Amino acid sequence: MAAFCFIDGVLELKKNESVTAFYALKGTEEFLEDHFKGFPIMPGVLVFEALKQAAVLLLADLEAKGRAFRLVEADDLKFGRFVKPENRLNIFARLLKKEGSRYFFEGRVDLAAETVRKALTAHFTLEGV
Repeated sequence: MAAFCFIDGVLELKKNESVTAFYALKGTEEFLEDHFKGFPIMPGVLVFEALKQAAVLLLADLEAKGRAFRLVEADDLKFGRFVKPENRLNIFARLLKKEGSRYFFEGRVDLAAETVRKALTAHFTLEGV
């Protein structure tokens, strides 16, 4: 897995289809110290990394177990709510299609305990390396 692991557990895995995982931001993460002083939030690129890590979990359940994947493309990336210390992220990735060594996904990251929950939505492509 990555140097940063943003998956605490898997809530649901539908083989060849989708994965729902979660990550609980503890508030002690090093990246919160400077992002931002007095108003700590999880950097958006790390919220997206959590989504990518969930997608890789789904691929590990397919024929791709043990392979590494790189991000090829990210489209329609939209950020919503700030992710603050002690928020829990629900992370959903759905495999749309596979073409050769490329896997096309749509996904979203929601804040578990918020009324307006969306933290991120995206379409993205991973490729086996």
